Amino acid sequence: MTFNLVGIGLNKESLSVDALKVLKTCDKIYLENYTVNFPYPLNELEKELGLKFIELKRASIEDESIIEESKDQNIALLVYGDSLSATTHIQLILECKKQKIEYRIFHNASIITAIAETGLQPYKFGKTASMPNWEEHTNKPTSFMNYIKENQSIKAHTLILTDIGLTIENAIDQLGEASKKEDVKIPGKIIVCSNIGTKNQEIFYDSLNNLKEIEMPFCLIIPSEMHFLEEEALEKLKDKLK
Repeated sequence: MTFNLVGIGLNKESLSVDALKVLKTCDKIYLENYTVNFPYPLNELEKELGLKFIELKRASIEDESIIEESKDQNIALLVYGDSLSATTHIQLILECKKQKIEYRIFHNASIITAIAETGLQPYKFGKTASMPNWEEHTNKPTSFMNYIKENQSIKAHTLILTDIGLTIENAIDQLGEASKKEDVKIPGKIIVCSNIGTKNQEIFYDSLNNLKEIEMPFCLIIPSEMHFLEEEALEKLKDKLK
């Protein structure tokens, strides 16, 4: 029996042929849905794949019960983007190795590579930060600013992934307030990517105030010092950038 960790990519048509063949042989197919806002209704994904899956919450993954099921069943876990983007997923693979359970990993496109469509080069990015939704916290955590500060010290761009439910307006407000509190300078223009990798993809490059009017982003990018080719790419893409 086998545990299959499957990255489904950034849109509902991105699953690899190899992965789809394996999914059709699985006894159960689970979907991890607690780390991202899917850019499409999940029933559309089921229809596209011709498969039924069970939505899984964080606790059901962290308690590794699906690994136990893989001892006598073929189990699959679907992950948005790439299969190993989150640390909890590699932990599942380590548990398979520990228990000598057969496993397979199916990679796919992720936000980490798709951001190259902005014109910024992936190798020029530093550590990725996560911005929490302050409405869900009694305090206002600003630890994501440490990543921006560290990346700026080495002239690296910062990718910020935003929590589920965080609107672009609130994200911009949090960024501004946190930057003042932590004394971090934010450039005059930043980049917002919405639904990147899908047919509804939009990329915005503008000032913080102007960006407040758009819909919820998938991610924010705080650009640092740009290579001249990156500047040229942003300029030439300006008709495509909102």
